[in-house]
Amino acid sequence: MSQQPKLTQRTKSGLIVWSILALGIVLTPRIIRTCFPGDPIKIEIKTLEKIKLFKKSERRKQWNNKRNRYHTPPSKFNPNEYSLSQWMALGLSEKQANVVLKFCKYPLQSNDDLKRIFVIPEALYQRIKDSTIYPQKVHTSYLPKEPILYTEKQAKRITIGTIDSSKLVSIRGIGPFYAKMIMRYERALGGFHKKEQLLEVFKMNTETYEILCSKLDFSETQIRKISINKANAEELDRHPYLNRWQANSIVKMRIQLGGFQSLNELRKSHLINAEDFEKLEPYVSL
Repeated sequence: MSQQPKLTQRTKSGLIVWSILALGIVLTPRIIRTCFPGDPIKIEIKTLEKIKLFKKSERRKQWNNKRNRYHTPPSKFNPNEYSLSQWMALGLSEKQANVVLKFCKYPLQSNDDLKRIFVIPEALYQRIKDSTIYPQKVHTSYLPKEPILYTEKQAKRITIGTIDSSKLVSIRGIGPFYAKMIMRYERALGGFHKKEQLLEVFKMNTETYEILCSKLDFSETQIRKISINKANAEELDRHPYLNRWQANSIVKMRIQLGGFQSLNELRKSHLINAEDFEKLEPYVSL
């Protein structure tokens, strides 16, 4: 049986010396920083003002670039008669243009209807609002009066604020899958406040959307709001209208401001544009 080598006194002393040297190398910079702190970094007020002006100019450039992305129609037009390529020529993406075409099937009756289409940015709406024309409504007062025949009693519509999976499944044409997807998105949002949001539900199609619009009543909504003065970044990030960077931006702004005094202060974040704020505003509180 082999014996393990024994350390001599000289070897032990050498190990102790090297250990002390290694520890000294590691700790020396920290000791120097503690005993001889450097001068604090000072930024002049003029420099801070220049930084603020630079940030404002960058935000202005981003806004101008976004505005220049959209185009004014060449002539007066009826939005209900515009094709996919014509909407894309105004600056919309193919996906946005397809959503607009779905709404135009109803059809649109005024610029108020046009503005409610959530995929049309405010910059584009401002460019096209003065060029739109709509078919005139027929005044019923000039039509001959005829007796109205009711073949069956109209079914009562379901209030959007009280929907659940069982009520959705009871609607003809809405199966368990769509009921599950709608309720999952409703919980993530904090409640629906307009019918157009149903198009954001996973795998929603035009036929199912039309069925839901005919059966759901959006006149009374129940929105569950997030407090931007209390929620942490993870809670904010879970909302469908916010991403991780926007959520972190809100938390950092709250710390810098010492708490939000107005929802409009969210507009100061360079990560939240006017379109993002318009979608998010119904779901946040102080």
